[in-house]
Amino acid sequence: MRVQGMAGIVLAGLLLGAAPAPTQAPAATAVKLKMKTVDLHVFHRVFPGFHDRVDAALNHEFRIGDTEYTGTVIRFVPDFTMDLKTGKIQSRSPEPNNPAFRIVVRKNGTPEDTSWAFLNLPPHYGQRSLIAFLAVRVTFENHEAVVSRDTLAQRLLEAEPR
Repeated sequence: MRVQGMAGIVLAGLLLGAAPAPTQAPAATAVKLKMKTVDLHVFHRVFPGFHDRVDAALNHEFRIGDTEYTGTVIRFVPDFTMDLKTGKIQSRSPEPNNPAFRIVVRKNGTPEDTSWAFLNLPPHYGQRSLIAFLAVRVTFENHEAVVSRDTLAQRLLEAEPR
């Protein structure tokens, strides 16, 4: 399986590192979040007019448009941070301050690529990725929903039928 280029991850890490430090919940009150779905918008590098939307659940495959591609959210990180020296990804806190989602993309059932979707950053393509994702809303079983502050995500949310 080809992993997304480190340049995209490093760029995201640098951008995320500039964000204000989140407040940490006391360990005694920290509750592990139970994600229900993430509202993903899907884009294609070669076909700029392509746009798809899917409510994805953790570890459940979803089809991308009417293409031969599918995706699966395989990891949810509530407060994404990355150690730039080691490349280790972890959560700064149990709160959804900077949610990120690791997605495996398959073409005709064969793993083709992996990518990250962030709630508050625009979609980004890996060096050889054709598909990019933007998370715009996350729902939880044990926490209120979280909505993106990204301007593209806000425009997409406003354009959705009510």
